[in-house]
Amino acid sequence: MKTEPIHRSMPTHPGTAVMVPRRKPASGYILMIVIATSILVITSLSTLARQSLRRGLQAADAERMLQKRWGTRTIQRAMLAEASRVFKQREEQAKEQNSKAPASPVIRSKLVLGNVTFDFLLADEDAKLPLNTLYHHAGKKKTEDGINRVAGSAAKLSTRLIPAVPAMLITRENRKVVLTEDAEEDAEEPDTPDAFRSWGEVFDLATLNTAVGDQAALPACTTDLTCWGSGQLNFGRASDEAILALTSIVVQDGGARRLLQRYRTNPTATLAILLQSEVSNHGQRSQLEVMLSETSTSFSIWIDASSRTGHSFRTFTVMKRDAEGVTQQNRFSL
Repeated sequence: MKTEPIHRSMPTHPGTAVMVPRRKPASGYILMIVIATSILVITSLSTLARQSLRRGLQAADAERMLQKRWGTRTIQRAMLAEASRVFKQREEQAKEQNSKAPASPVIRSKLVLGNVTFDFLLADEDAKLPLNTLYHHAGKKKTEDGINRVAGSAAKLSTRLIPAVPAMLITRENRKVVLTEDAEEDAEEPDTPDAFRSWGEVFDLATLNTAVGDQAALPACTTDLTCWGSGQLNFGRASDEAILALTSIVVQDGGARRLLQRYRTNPTATLAILLQSEVSNHGQRSQLEVMLSETSTSFSIWIDASSRTGHSFRTFTVMKRDAEGVTQQNRFSL
C-alpha cells in the first residue's frame, strides 16, 4: 500500500496576509560595543600618556631648577669668599702696568655646568657711588643728579626714588662748627639709616626693563651704583664719575675735578696726603675723610642661571662687614 505524506498548513482565508517572525541581527550591536570600548581605551591611554609626559617634563624642570639653585649657591659662596683677594690682585696689576684709569669695579664671567649656564657679575660695592651716603648729605635732588651722572640715560628714564626715611642733610652748612683738636678726636659721624634698601626704591623696574629691552637691565645700570656697602667710596677703585658725583657736593665741581686730576697723575699718593694738600678748608676735609676710604669691605654678586628650557634663576647677594667686624649676607631673588 502506498502512503502519501500529509502536509499541514495553517488555515488561510482569502485576503489575509501571513506574518513570518524574523531574528534580529545581534552582530551590529556587538560591533558598536567594540568600537565604543576601543574609543574609551584609546582616550584613557592618551590621557595617561599626556599626564606621564607632563609629569616627566615637570620632573625635568625640577631637576634643572635644583641644578640652578645648587650651582648658584656654590658659585656665590666660592666667589664672595675670594672677592677681596681678587680685587686686590687686579688693583696691584693695574699699578704694575702704570695704568692711570681705575680697574672696573665689576668682573663679568660665565660658567657652564651640565645643561645650565651661569652668568655672574662680581662687584666691589665700596667702589660704587653710595646712594644712601649721597642722599643723607645732599638730599633727594642731588641723589637723582648723581644717578643720572653715573648710570646713564636708561636709568634716568626709570629713576623713581622712594626713600624710607627723610634726608639728614649733612651739608657743609651743618658742619661749620669750629672744633678743637681734642673735640675732633671724639667727634663721631652721626648714624645714617638706610633710605634705600632695595633697587625697587630707586628705580621703576618695569620701566627700566622696557626701556632697555632686557631682563639684565638692572645689573647693567647699577655697575657704578650701590644701596649697600660701608657707606664710604673707595677712592682708588671708583670710576671718575662716581668720585665726582660724591665729592662735588662738598667742594663743588671744580674742586672735585682738581682733586681727581691730582690723584690720577699721582696714584701712589695716600688719601690723607691728597686731601691735606688739595683741600684747605678744614670742615670740607673732615667731611671728605668720612665719605672716602682706601679699602673695601663689601662685595656683591649677580648670578643668572639659565638653560634652553625652563625659567631662569637670577639672584643678587651682598656681603658686607659691620662695625664690629661681623660679615653678613643679604640675598635677593628676582
